[in-house]
Amino acid sequence: MNKLDEHSDTLSQRVVFLFYSGLVVIAIIALVIGRACEDWWTIRLGWLNLVLGPVLIVGGFALVSWSVLFLYKLGKGTPSPRVATQRLVRQGLYTYTRNPMTLGALLLYLGIGFLMGSGVVVLLTLVVFSALLTFIYIHETRELGERFGEQYLEYKKQTPFLLPRFMKRN
Repeated sequence: MNKLDEHSDTLSQRVVFLFYSGLVVIAIIALVIGRACEDWWTIRLGWLNLVLGPVLIVGGFALVSWSVLFLYKLGKGTPSPRVATQRLVRQGLYTYTRNPMTLGALLLYLGIGFLMGSGVVVLLTLVVFSALLTFIYIHETRELGERFGEQYLEYKKQTPFLLPRFMKRN
């Protein structure tokens, strides 16, 4: 491995570390907000809170981790535009959704809200992700279209933006 490859690899590893650090910080913020607002609006689903919350948290974290790994290994980059992927990733979950990482983060934070029984955390998650998804849709469509051209436009036609489609279209 030459010096340029080593630098690029080290930078990619730092970006991935910062990405996960941000994920943890936002989770802590969600926990603090949930505790601070626990009397405002609760979602009491009994045992379902104790099942649904952890399932969403673990499933969401798995989606995020798997997505980052695929971007790093197959795409030769990271989720950050500073160390963007060099290849368009269409394998695995990227076959079913163009944004499994964002879907995973959404599920993770909703899981925190449900586990805590906090309607405030669930509502804030939905509001923040609505804005985030709008930004991602506009930015991603333009940037990836410019970077990968026809290959991305074809992928965009075949693959939904966020919610997976497990059946192939005719």
